[in-house]
Amino acid sequence: MKKSISILLAIILFCACNNDHFLSDKSYRNTVHQDFMKRKELAANRNEALFSVLDRTNLKLEEREALEFLYAYMPLSDLADYNGDFFLQQVKYAFKARDEFSWGASIPEDVFRHFVLVYRVNNENLDTARMVIFNELKDRVKDLSMYDAALEVNHWCHEKVAYRASDARTSAPLATIRTSLGRCGEESTFTVTAMRAVGIPARQCYTPRWAHTDDNHAWVEVWVDGQWFFLGACEPDPELNMGWFAIPSTRTMMVHSNVFGKYNGNEEVNKSGDLFSCVNMLPNYTKTKKIKIKVIDDKGNAVVGASVKFKLYNYAEYYPLATIETDAQGIAQLTTGYGDLLIWASKDNCYAYEKFEVRKMDEMVVKLDKIAGKEYVELFEMVPPDAAEDKKVVSEEKINKNTQRLQYEDSLRNGYMQTFMTEEKAKNITNENLTPDEIWYFLHKSEGNYAEIIDFMNSFSKKNEDIDLKGFLNALSDKDLRDSPSEILKDHITYFSSYIPKNEMNSDSLTKYKEAYTRGILPARISNELIRPWRKYLTEKLPAQIGKNANSKMVVDWIKDNIEILPEDNYYRCPLSPRGVFELRKSDAHSRDIFFVAACRSLLIPSYMDNATGQLYAYENGNWQTVNFEQTKENDVKTGQLVLNYPETLPYKPEYWIHYTIAKFENGDFVTFDYENDPRVAEFPVILDLEAGYYMLSTGIRYSDGTVLSRLEFFNLEVDQVLEKTILIRDLEPRNKEYGQLDLSIKLNSRNQSATLKEVMKKDKMVICFIDPTREPTKHLLKDLSEHKQQFESWGGNLLIVVPSSKNAADFKIEKWNLPKNAQLSIDQESQLMTQILRASKQSFKDEYPLIFIVNEKGKIIFKSEGYRIGTGELIYKSL
Repeated sequence: MKKSISILLAIILFCACNNDHFLSDKSYRNTVHQDFMKRKELAANRNEALFSVLDRTNLKLEEREALEFLYAYMPLSDLADYNGDFFLQQVKYAFKARDEFSWGASIPEDVFRHFVLVYRVNNENLDTARMVIFNELKDRVKDLSMYDAALEVNHWCHEKVAYRASDARTSAPLATIRTSLGRCGEESTFTVTAMRAVGIPARQCYTPRWAHTDDNHAWVEVWVDGQWFFLGACEPDPELNMGWFAIPSTRTMMVHSNVFGKYNGNEEVNKSGDLFSCVNMLPNYTKTKKIKIKVIDDKGNAVVGASVKFKLYNYAEYYPLATIETDAQGIAQLTTGYGDLLIWASKDNCYAYEKFEVRKMDEMVVKLDKIAGKEYVELFEMVPPDAAEDKKVVSEEKINKNTQRLQYEDSLRNGYMQTFMTEEKAKNITNENLTPDEIWYFLHKSEGNYAEIIDFMNSFSKKNEDIDLKGFLNALSDKDLRDSPSEILKDHITYFSSYIPKNEMNSDSLTKYKEAYTRGILPARISNELIRPWRKYLTEKLPAQIGKNANSKMVVDWIKDNIEILPEDNYYRCPLSPRGVFELRKSDAHSRDIFFVAACRSLLIPSYMDNATGQLYAYENGNWQTVNFEQTKENDVKTGQLVLNYPETLPYKPEYWIHYTIAKFENGDFVTFDYENDPRVAEFPVILDLEAGYYMLSTGIRYSDGTVLSRLEFFNLEVDQVLEKTILIRDLEPRNKEYGQLDLSIKLNSRNQSATLKEVMKKDKMVICFIDPTREPTKHLLKDLSEHKQQFESWGGNLLIVVPSSKNAADFKIEKWNLPKNAQLSIDQESQLMTQILRASKQSFKDEYPLIFIVNEKGKIIFKSEGYRIGTGELIYKSL
């Protein structure tokens, strides 16, 4: 009897739980449901794959409402490329984590909804990491407090992943684990995913661009016991609200995060749409001011709906930190830091820009009076915010304990990486289409994905002149080799003979067509998308849709007639796969362009995208033809040629992004071309074939305090014109400042000798770099020094790399960084050398590595730099 009562109570309790609303506010719930119905209609072409899970009778009410919330606001990429079972599993495990851990019940509904339930962090490719991580971490953290659990999850993340720069495509979390390395965007995506997997609300924070140096950074915020804390992703510190970026973040002009769905938080919203909000978290990190911009026309009337871009100089361009439309009074407002911005306002191809000094100003009126086509030069001096002095400090005991853990975690990760393919083992793999050196080259790059690449190679091991296996593998990015499954790569193998036109061809035309095939059909990669298996699918589907003997114009026309472009609906900017575009029949413009190339290749039309300019090309009638979805006439793109040189007096060769950029005027603003790592800008003279139009050449150079001397040159490029331009970079005026007097009789302790600074000084100056090998800023510095190896070796002085003995130096190998030959490693016992230099320079130091000094033969400190910055190697060399 008692047993029957217990069962009955259990059933009643289950039913009660099953009827609990996930979205408790009725008004919000109704809004979500209405938005879900709109999204369901939009994704009707994938109805069965996406929404059939909602018809299951065993679905709980909270699961149904959670699924509706996710469907209502998910970007196009997720509607196109994943199915309902994937999202249902995400929902189930989110609730499982909520119920498993003691802190689950304390999380407010809206915080859980936006920062635990949501499966996506940014523009990463999705996988089953939530489920894998939950099962691995649940026993490790379940008995901890929420605060300690957040710290412990980050330690686990550090066991799996460390920092390494890479390309802009964001790997899925499990792919990042497989490689064991990732850039900050991948580390933070991985860490947010891990936090959410155990029910800790988390979000990725971005400073889209630093103000005091080039580049950007991403980190993590976690919600713990009612408060948001920050931490360095995969970089555990003894407590929360610590990280190497704590001081640099006080110099930022923007810190933001995208929030999935309709969000009613208390942060300022930079941008909101029907699907998401971009929230401004800068006040969490530094002193801020709300600035006001009023836009007027040439008659003084307020301009409603003008686009106002708040731009910051970074990487030789002015990058928009935020874009805000003017209200009914013609006003746009933004909360930002105390540095300089370039305000860029535009509407209907009318535009204007003004420098805004936030330290000195609160508001500004911008008049839309600029005329496209005017040729002139504009000079600006852009000053970043000052750094704050305060930084969280913990006890030496906590620091030492944390350092010991980091060393152990490094050993675990390094042990895993030792399981990767070795050159010796690679000799056992044979392939008649590749040499042994080529086999090792690709397997070495594949790292933790080597088994998949071996399987792929073995599938095409016999000699076949019709398959260009080396060319195919070379066309993959390093990241593709690290995370592409064998089966997907096999889908993209093509045979040259299948693409040769049937008419008779002489050797010259055959060679030309082979070149077109290599560029426009062979590669699996098109742009920045994840490589997915679209080729066989589209080859089967498209001929019936477009025609067996289609040309590029027919492909364009079919796309225009069948694919709807929704500019804001793919707000995370993760490209849809070509198959996803075809099935969903909805796309953003960039994914549409990727689909065009994929469609052409599937229809035997060589095609590619110029990823620097975004221009599309198709090979027809023996030539590459330009393709543009906005053109009114076929092939009406007219071009000119821009030739770039630099002055002989410049002591270094300018690099794209580092020293200069080219931008084209489009719709009221200049859009920068992305020539990063492009062979067209590798050597001078740089020769670029560009569409005729109005252009801007931007150059800049920084002082050590981050202040920029910027130069903008506006010019026209006419049809068939060969226009020569010189890359002019403004001169930094000497700042003959001394930072103290150092006793050169100080002894340093290197691995091979004990000598004084005077004894190791080879020239009239020496460079001393104090580093923390575990931190990202140090890795940037070492990379910078490596990239300027030739210049430092030509200089010939001593480049002293100093690691305080308290830092994790046990596994640090200076040799792996390919540093200049005159770089020498020294372990600073008990930080004696650092203490002497800090005392001499009268400088307080709060663990902001790297710490760099230049000392002359008289012991005078004539240069110093502290903390994170990009381009430090070049700055040191110029200062020498």
